[in-house]
Amino acid sequence: MIRYIRNLELYDIDVRPLLMAFFMGGSIGVFGINEADAKAAAEVGASGGNDEEAVTVTAVFDEGVKLTVTGSKGRFEAGITDGDYRVRQTFRNRLKLELYRLLVKYTGHELPWGDLTGVRPTQLAIKQLKAQASPDEIADFYKDEFAVSEAKARLAVQVAERELELTRDEDLDDAYCLYIGIPFCPSRCLYCSFTSYPIALYKDMASDYIDRLALELKLTADMCKGRKLKAVYIGGGTPSSLSEELTEKLMRAVTDAFPEVKDVEFTVEAGRPDSITKGKLDIYLSNGVDRISINPQTMNGETLKVIGRAHTPVQTVEAFRMAREAGFKNINMDLIAGLPGEDIRSMEYTLSEIRKLAPESLTVHSLALKRAATLSESLADYKNVINHDMEAMHDLVREYAHSEGLKPYYLYRQKSIGGNLENVGYAKEGCECMYNVLIMEELTDIMAAGAGAVTKLIIKDADGNRIRVGAVANCKSVDDYINRFDEFMDKKKSAVIG
Repeated sequence: MIRYIRNLELYDIDVRPLLMAFFMGGSIGVFGINEADAKAAAEVGASGGNDEEAVTVTAVFDEGVKLTVTGSKGRFEAGITDGDYRVRQTFRNRLKLELYRLLVKYTGHELPWGDLTGVRPTQLAIKQLKAQASPDEIADFYKDEFAVSEAKARLAVQVAERELELTRDEDLDDAYCLYIGIPFCPSRCLYCSFTSYPIALYKDMASDYIDRLALELKLTADMCKGRKLKAVYIGGGTPSSLSEELTEKLMRAVTDAFPEVKDVEFTVEAGRPDSITKGKLDIYLSNGVDRISINPQTMNGETLKVIGRAHTPVQTVEAFRMAREAGFKNINMDLIAGLPGEDIRSMEYTLSEIRKLAPESLTVHSLALKRAATLSESLADYKNVINHDMEAMHDLVREYAHSEGLKPYYLYRQKSIGGNLENVGYAKEGCECMYNVLIMEELTDIMAAGAGAVTKLIIKDADGNRIRVGAVANCKSVDDYINRFDEFMDKKKSAVIG
């Protein structure tokens, strides 16, 4: 149990993610410094709970800031005597860096991204590149201001440079991307927290779902008349879990509502190799899909059984070759670093098998302990077989990518991400997924359709400067999506067109 005790709530949103980064999988309680809260904190800490290490982090805001970390490894203190802590915008980085240094002393280890806990760490580099700062100056900025490692600072700069190259000549005025959610899967993976339903149980409802989705696509197209569609992405779930008949029905709905899809980047997250058929691939191709993902996550058969993937490495190879023979020239593959039971040798083997297939892009994720995932619910059963040397696994992927001519082009992070690391997309030049770049850097609206889909709208001021990103979410439940469709469409229309 990690207890955070403070007399000012202003920085809770900054401190909590940093504590989660240091104490992966630990529970965190936040308390005030009054007698009742202090008593509650002491009682919780005394109980420990699930054999967790009891650590107390205290922040006292008075004339300055006094920080204390106390636990079985000792007591460490630090203070900040200058700066106005009442102004979060200017003081938050100072506070996070000081607390980060204190946690490094207590735990004995540093985090690769230092005290940065946000989803998009490359935005700092993009801002500085636009201000004409050199790569060396930007890397030093990451290291000095946020205690980021040399390797991650250079990676952030490299990705930022590539993103700027990819978007420099793009006309994004009044542009948007389209996301289509298919919330069905053959089975639920151990680590997954996405909205997904077993297709075997929902096969009778899937056709009704596609009918509603087709209607939402038409409504969305009407909302976007006169605007430029830049990219389409069908994700999930596992879109390829639909039957060939429903796949045809889905693709017809997309092309009827958006005839221009055949002229823009069009990606389908085919996902599970065991759900891919020649018929589905032919349907994708004939409807303008020019990029697909075939995601093994690992090429180690025993791990696939542990994480609940019903396919085998052989099926991954077969699905990939089937896609090549069908005519796909831009195929992505997803991997996960840190899966239960895997170590550096496991990643070496996976990459050696991926090399034989030579995909145009490769995305490597760090295992994240998401609250809605089965893995988090049963962490005690798996914590001893989760290898935390994920950074070395990422290093291997980076070496592989470089040797195959794949460059990093987008990067993002998640809450509770393993090793405080990142997810990185690598691609051959000309095979990058623009949809990924545009949504990661929030450069266009994302119009989203389907259960669990979230439409994101860039809100700008009168001068065209971005103020914030607004969001409107569809319900996650397939049943509610079908039965309360009008309600959610009214909400969406109100957000998009007022």
